[in-house]
Amino acid sequence: MIASLAVGGLLLTGMVIATWYAAVRLPGDARVPLHAGSPEYSLWLSKRTGLAAWLAAGAVVFAALAWLTLSRAAANWTASMRVTLLPAVMCVALAAEVAAIILAGRAVPAENG
Repeated sequence: MIASLAVGGLLLTGMVIATWYAAVRLPGDARVPLHAGSPEYSLWLSKRTGLAAWLAAGAVVFAALAWLTLSRAAANWTASMRVTLLPAVMCVALAAEVAAIILAGRAVPAENG
């Protein structure tokens, strides 16, 4: 289970690095999509708010799953579930954040007028 927490922590660190990269590389008026599933229903937020939302979501998911993995609630789970759940979910969170950053970089800000 310690390995699961370590890998999950590395993936959370990857989210921090992706957020830092996007904060430096995206233009100031960029919009970052926040989506849960289908990109058609994305909520486009300002760069700062969108990046903070992605990072906060990753941190909350990491904390919740780390607590669940170490709690008595997971005592009856198979060892493979306790070891793989946290890294798997963090991989999905990191991939979704990176996809949102890529979309933000490709999106052209709408012109006023």
